Amino acid sequence: MNHALIVGILIAAAVLVAGLGILTMIMDRRGRRVRRRLDDLQQTVVEETGEATILRDESLSSIPALDNLLRKFYVSQRLGALLTQADVSMKVGTFVLLTIVLAGLGGIIAYFTSGWEWMGLVGAVLVGSIPYWVVFRKKESRRRMFEAQFPDALDLMTGALRSGMAFTGALQVVSEESPDPVATEFRIVFEEHRLGLSLRESLEAMTTRIDSTELRLFVTAVLIQKDTGGNLAEILDGTAYVIRDRFRILGDVRTITAQARLSGTILTVLPLILAAVLLMVVPDYMKVLITDPVGPYLIGVAAFLQIVGYLAMRKIIQIKV
Repeated sequence: MNHALIVGILIAAAVLVAGLGILTMIMDRRGRRVRRRLDDLQQTVVEETGEATILRDESLSSIPALDNLLRKFYVSQRLGALLTQADVSMKVGTFVLLTIVLAGLGGIIAYFTSGWEWMGLVGAVLVGSIPYWVVFRKKESRRRMFEAQFPDALDLMTGALRSGMAFTGALQVVSEESPDPVATEFRIVFEEHRLGLSLRESLEAMTTRIDSTELRLFVTAVLIQKDTGGNLAEILDGTAYVIRDRFRILGDVRTITAQARLSGTILTVLPLILAAVLLMVVPDYMKVLITDPVGPYLIGVAAFLQIVGYLAMRKIIQIKV
């Protein structure tokens, strides 16, 4: 009876959250139509007056009540920054609801498949974490692409400065000649500065959209030059050299630590594979660990120690340059 009640509550919660998710997507679709109309209006203003405005949608959800609720939590701001760095247009509210729905479905499926409550919890955690890891991987992929293109963009900016252009003109050249995502980020900086935002604020805003040490090094060098003076072209030339040298050292470090990283992955995955094989080949041998009252605690301790060991090995092989 207790199990049936728990399953009923989970199903009701999943249906409720799914309904909220559908409502949020409908509201987001209406919001996108409004933003398209505003973009058309903005383009008309640009053509008629030669001026433009930057429209920002900083709401965390299209539902006002959910937006006010999310703003009370610091983790919502972190999720918003993660979505921005990954260049994902999804709102935080939609992302949270999607995570809850997937976690509920994963928990229900795992519980009905196995019949064990703790498997339902494991399934909810694993499936519910999928959206976060997808966005995180997309953010890291975008960051690596930006860093790979960044030294060439600095060379292009250095050439523009040496040809007599101002720094804002060099920003425009990079935004027009470089590939994405470098072109997109520098175009945003150029437009923000052209429309009245200070250079410091526009450059610092770019560091929040791209979580890159190399970009922060560039921004720091430019801001120091603006305060103290000096040849900006030579400073950027030296910055590009330092960034390329750092990439070379990081490549050497990855080559040296490749065996240790592979060993850590194997030692982490091997117990899971071995347990799955034993569960299929000799289920009676593993059934004692599952049915015994002490078994779930032992499994939890083993999983915790596996995670600690994996994190310790990652910490050892992560060499900061």
